[in-house]
Amino acid sequence: MKGIKILLVILLVGSIASGVFSKPAEVYLLPSQNGEPSEIVPVGDKPSASWLIQYDDGEIGNVLSGLLPGDTLGVFFIPPAVCSLVEVHFCRYRLDYEPGPTGYYGIVADVPDGVTLGDFGEYHSAASMPGPSCIGTILAGPAAMDITAFLTLEWDTLDVPGDPDVEENAFWAGWTVEDTTHSTAIDASVAPPYHAIGYKQGGAGPAENGPGWYSSWHLFYVRALVKVYANIGPVIEANELLGTYDIGARRVDIYTEDFGPTDAGIATLTLRYYVEAKAETLDITPIQDSVDTSIPNFEYAWWHAEIPGQAPGSTVHYWLEGVDNEGADGETDEFVYLVGAGMGDYGLLYMEGDEALGVMGIHNAFEGHPWDLWWEHDGGVADNTVTDFYVTGAGDDAICWLSFSGATFAADDVGWSYSQAFRDFMDNGGCIFLQGQDIPAGGYGLTPDYTDWVAPPSPHPLRDYLMAYEGYDDYITASPFSVFVDNTQDVTHGMAEELVVDCATAMQTTWVGIFTLLDDGCVPLFFDGEGNILGYMYESAKGFKVVYLYFPFHAITTTEDQDTLINNITNWFEVGVEEEPVEFVYDLPMVSPNPISRPTTINFTISKSEHVSVKLYDVTGSLVSNLADENLNAGTHYLTIETENLSSGVYFLKMDTGSFSGTRKFTVMK
Repeated sequence: MKGIKILLVILLVGSIASGVFSKPAEVYLLPSQNGEPSEIVPVGDKPSASWLIQYDDGEIGNVLSGLLPGDTLGVFFIPPAVCSLVEVHFCRYRLDYEPGPTGYYGIVADVPDGVTLGDFGEYHSAASMPGPSCIGTILAGPAAMDITAFLTLEWDTLDVPGDPDVEENAFWAGWTVEDTTHSTAIDASVAPPYHAIGYKQGGAGPAENGPGWYSSWHLFYVRALVKVYANIGPVIEANELLGTYDIGARRVDIYTEDFGPTDAGIATLTLRYYVEAKAETLDITPIQDSVDTSIPNFEYAWWHAEIPGQAPGSTVHYWLEGVDNEGADGETDEFVYLVGAGMGDYGLLYMEGDEALGVMGIHNAFEGHPWDLWWEHDGGVADNTVTDFYVTGAGDDAICWLSFSGATFAADDVGWSYSQAFRDFMDNGGCIFLQGQDIPAGGYGLTPDYTDWVAPPSPHPLRDYLMAYEGYDDYITASPFSVFVDNTQDVTHGMAEELVVDCATAMQTTWVGIFTLLDDGCVPLFFDGEGNILGYMYESAKGFKVVYLYFPFHAITTTEDQDTLINNITNWFEVGVEEEPVEFVYDLPMVSPNPISRPTTINFTISKSEHVSVKLYDVTGSLVSNLADENLNAGTHYLTIETENLSSGVYFLKMDTGSFSGTRKFTVMK
């Protein structure tokens, strides 16, 4: 069963002298999403994708089954301003072609004080118990409604006598089912907290918990016409900039939407930003690119602004604030992104930002190895400049991608593994270590019930590069458990023959899967007690290498085995191995040792005589010292990093010539 389409309609009126509006204007109001006030949209022929909640691409492909007489289906509405209710519209479907009794009784009621969307357990969960009733004072109905033709989108209207004031209080609208030959379209793509709340007699859900009010991922075709008496502030949206290695200016694209019964439009719009460790908040006035005022009482506008470039190590916070022509204000959430710097001869250690991985495991087995950490928890999701540095830039062609759900790596059609950069990376001999409990079935979205999965036909990352064809997700769901190791292989030599893995301690949950069909070239490495494969290695004739664990390696309870595994992977991937020197090579080696605690000499090589700048920055992007700023001859040169005046922390060494630019990250520890 899957969720349903919903819509809401509004009419705005009032008087200017009293702080309300004199000229009424009809608008639609979308149903509340996740308990937030409903969005308003104009009446008219605006494209349906913009104002009607659409599921199944607007096609009616699924209907709700298992209804019993007395079941009640409905949704929450939360007005964004003081309003009165005029009408409620319903859309339903017959399950057969023959005329029959109506079977549906429409009803609308205010929601009792204190009742919210979060008060209801989900109907399909065996742990859910009934919640409070959604129905307080009945405003209209129950009234018999006409049934529409089979699987057509037509609306029936329930008048609400007297246009009762509901102010800004939530109200519920729905219908009771008596003739179960009728149903409605559904879709399962709605995230909690669900605003579809209904009374269920029993059936597919937790029947043992008894009849009562439950939430559901289903959404139903319901809309309401109201009169709103208060100005609604502008909607302001902006794209969230990803973490980056780009130190240049960054563009923010902005969209505003304003309803104004007397004067629609934005009076002022400001982008505000600051850089962590710097007290000053700066303002930028966005530039308007285009505006649409073709719909009466509405203005839609598109803008952009540029945040100035920042030094590596900078964390930038930004948000937008605006005021419309009638004095109402609006703002976005605060966005944050990190400006980082890649490290030559290092591999990329990419930690997805899943909460279950937020503690980065019990032990950092990567410490002391040439892996450059990008942690989504601190830097946000990384843009392509980060991955490109290790695909085509100075970094080694090796990536450790640690994930739980695979949202950034394997999300269907948008994850990094679907990109051309990933294909080029692997085709050119890239090496990837992948681990996670929710890849592939969760990350790639192959099985909604998290059981058996089959890799889609080529082209698909699982089949073409990860060489995993079939498996079973969530096969092991209790911790701790034993993992048996073939420690005769390059990746596992030196590890114990049996490991204890405790996902519940390290990751909070246990949803470990097994691989049931791999490419013939895959070498199984890790097994459960039944001999099922939990991890493997693979080396392609193209040169790319894969190590794939269907469990989080941080959940291995012995840190020695964690260290051995990462050390072996680092060596097998040849991360940090110097390439054969070639003529006319620029080189800025890693700072070694790292961390440093005393004056340390570094060297760099330039291939021709030219001006060279070598500067030292702290983690805030502030310049600490100029180590070199002069013309130098071709060859190798030496400089000393003096640590006497440096406090403990992270620093960046940046070298620039007319032909080369490079950055190295190191830590001072005193």
